[in-house]
Amino acid sequence: MGIVVGDILQLLLNTLLSVQGRALKIATILALVIISNPVWGNSLNTVKKIQESISANLSQGDSKEIIEEYLASANIVYSYDKYSFRYQAVVRENEADCNIESIFLRLFYECAIQIYINLNERGDYKDHEVFQTYSGL
Repeated sequence: MGIVVGDILQLLLNTLLSVQGRALKIATILALVIISNPVWGNSLNTVKKIQESISANLSQGDSKEIIEEYLASANIVYSYDKYSFRYQAVVRENEADCNIESIFLRLFYECAIQIYINLNERGDYKDHEVFQTYSGL
């Protein structure tokens, strides 16, 4: 995205200087925060975006160090499962943009995106899996 946090802050300052009245200033601040929120958040919030990002940044045979550097740079909180030889991460519902087509799923279940980065027997990148999961009562 072409907008950076500095641009947003400058826009906010210019708007506040030009707006008259306290209520209008508060409304302007709230509107700018709502509009700019996706700029500050993690842009990897759909299955497709995560799959594309992993495919673009990791290649078969990449070391654990490269995988961990990628996960850190993508702001993905992960753990390593030494028994399954894979990195795993979950993008929770408040951060995930899930594709929920059923009203039933939307009402009664929470959605998350599960990420597995699988390693081969040498501990190098082999492949990955990214999919939506649902949990509920």
